[in-house]
Parts: sequence; C-alpha cells; structure tokens
Amino acid sequence: MKIKNYLIRLLYAFIGAFLFVACQKNNQAVNQSVEGTYIGNITSSTTLKNALVVAGNRMDTAIVKKINNGQVNVHCFGNDLDSTFILNIYHNGDSLMVCLTGSSFEHEYGHMMGQGSMMAGGNMMGNNSTEWGKHMNGEHKSGDEHFGGFNMPDSTFGYSFKMMDGNSVYYKIFQGTKK
Repeated sequence: MKIKNYLIRLLYAFIGAFLFVACQKNNQAVNQSVEGTYIGNITSSTTLKNALVVAGNRMDTAIVKKINNGQVNVHCFGNDLDSTFILNIYHNGDSLMVCLTGSSFEHEYGHMMGQGSMMAGGNMMGNNSTEWGKHMNGEHKSGDEHFGGFNMPDSTFGYSFKMMDGNSVYYKIFQGTKK
C-alpha cells in the first residue's frame, strides 16, 4: 500500500512539474519582446501575397522600438527604402499583428480610429476573442488590407509598404529575422 501511495504522489508531482514547465514556456513565447533589430530582405511585388525574390544576399534592416504596450516605432531601411513609422500592435495567438495609426490609418481606410465597421454598419469579421479580432470587428470593413506583423515563435517581422507608380499600386515587402 505504501508503494502505491508513493507512486501516486510521484505521478502527481511529475504532472505538476510538467504543467509548470509547459505553462512557463508558453508564457515566455507570448511575452517575448518585439523590440530589436531584424535583418532580412526587401522585395517587390504587384500583390501583397507574391513577392519577387531579389538575387544576391541583401542585408536590409528593420529596427523596432516599443513606444508603449500598444505601439511600436519601426525604422525600415535598405538600398531601395528608408521609412520610419508607428504601428499599433494586437495579440493574435502566437503572433502580433500590426495596423497603421493616426493619419496613415485614416488615409488607408477612409475613417479615423474609433469610427470603424461597427460604427459604420459593417459586418462582423474574424474571431472576436483576441485583441486582433476585436480590432478587426471594431475598426475595419470586409476586404481591408493589412500589411504585416510579428511571428513570435520564429522571431520574424514582415511588413508590406504600399507604393504607387503613376496609377499602379505595387508593394515593397520587408521580411526579416531578429538578430
């Protein structure tokens, strides 16, 4: 009987230790900072989904600094681009999604923050249980484009810059890994 009780206590201790370690690892991935330097490439594309690969080993850079819990300052630069801007960040599972702020948001979406789809009679989109889902439901209409985010497990950052060439839209797309 003593051995059975000992084995049961040992099993409970093992399960408790396993859950403690598993929860710590999960929280570490979620709480990991986006601040830092991301090294990668800036490519060109006529759509948000397909980038043309640039030949050679380019070393374009994005430096990300946290302004507060909801915003980051990004300085992205390379041979073809040099831009500094502020983005709102929203949790979405193991990723952090980004969206434009201020007049950039208003210019892209045609309204100020706080006057989104719920105010304008838009339809419900996405999962409303995440910060990103709430942002999408409250600020956007179906079909609104978004331009990037952080993949926390992979320590990567991607962002697409909407560009104009006359009347034609194209994108400069940065994709980098935190160093």
